[in-house]
Amino acid sequence: MNNSSLALTFTSIGHALMHMFAAFYFVIVLAIEDEWNVSYDELIRLWTIGALLVGLGSIPAGWFSDRWSRAGMMIIMFIGLGFSSILCGLSENKTVLFIGLTLLGLFCSIYHPVAISWVVNLSKKTGRALGVNGIFGGFGVGFGALFAGFLIDKYNWQTAFIVPGIISIIVGFLLIIAILFKYISIKNISIKKSNESSYSRQNLLLIALIMLFAIFALGLTFQILQTSAPKVIDLRLKEFNITKMGVGLSVAFIYGFTGITTLIGGIMADRFPLKKIYVIGIIAQAPCFYLIATYTGVPLIIVCFLAVMFNSGILASENMLLAKFTPQKHHGKIYGLKFVLAFGAGPIAVYYVSKVYEFTQEFFISFISCAIIALISAIFAFFLPIKEKTLNNNI
Repeated sequence: MNNSSLALTFTSIGHALMHMFAAFYFVIVLAIEDEWNVSYDELIRLWTIGALLVGLGSIPAGWFSDRWSRAGMMIIMFIGLGFSSILCGLSENKTVLFIGLTLLGLFCSIYHPVAISWVVNLSKKTGRALGVNGIFGGFGVGFGALFAGFLIDKYNWQTAFIVPGIISIIVGFLLIIAILFKYISIKNISIKKSNESSYSRQNLLLIALIMLFAIFALGLTFQILQTSAPKVIDLRLKEFNITKMGVGLSVAFIYGFTGITTLIGGIMADRFPLKKIYVIGIIAQAPCFYLIATYTGVPLIIVCFLAVMFNSGILASENMLLAKFTPQKHHGKIYGLKFVLAFGAGPIAVYYVSKVYEFTQEFFISFISCAIIALISAIFAFFLPIKEKTLNNNI
């Protein structure tokens, strides 16, 4: 019999590791830049295909998890991430590093369509469970940056890749043991009953189009900030003689504590109208990005924190909206589509950030663009034709 608490434990650890592997290169690249004497924009572009695969790999990962096993796909993710990260750490040139980063992106793509559908189908209080799980995503980005900065300053950038890789492989084998001893079932199990939607086909189509646009737009702004944040901090806090660990610590603050907002947002999603939470959370990001474009020093770190906080706070409501309009047997595929859009924005963000920096040596234009995108997304989300009174029941 499936142990939902143990499953939530592995999905939460997986969330932390996945986001760490997807983000720590943005700190590590600062050390490679110095050691290899290669420009930042050239090195950051090595992650473009990996970032693309984080999105594109989501649909086949979701399909396999629906047809085969969510727990089994998580094992593949843990072990694959570990070996890919170790390969990056052993690289001595751009070609090998590119291959390692590309594989890292491919295995990162497994997490969200597989783990989110696993959590949704095994939890009675979906919002709370997604909130708990979400805490670890923010923790992974923040701790990953801090851990990478520490390992770079203490040892070298190679260690910053290799040590997390070993940890991920160990977690993968622990999940295998849990399955072998039947603490977790290899089969897909759901404690929920599917509900028939009372929405017309036209309204369902409109909901789908609006949400898919918002998911892509918010994924783009999130990826732009995540990609550029370490370099922005490095540039705008130079007067403080900030070290690589200092950059990592700043990023850890921005992303690590916002995980608490994900939990709060999840609890609110169980109790309040989802559309209101979603729209308010989107529109609140616009002024944050405007301020990020202009601020320096400690205020810069604070407004970055606020932008990520509002982004994290709406994730549970977004996932619950998608679950409401999709049969349980297709949850892996719909979350796969969601994360194709959300993470498919990654390579666009990486390329955009590299070009903006190449031509301006700064990121002002990037964040003004994010503010405009957030405003447009909020306007679209406002017109979601959702029946608020019954939406949160029986999810």
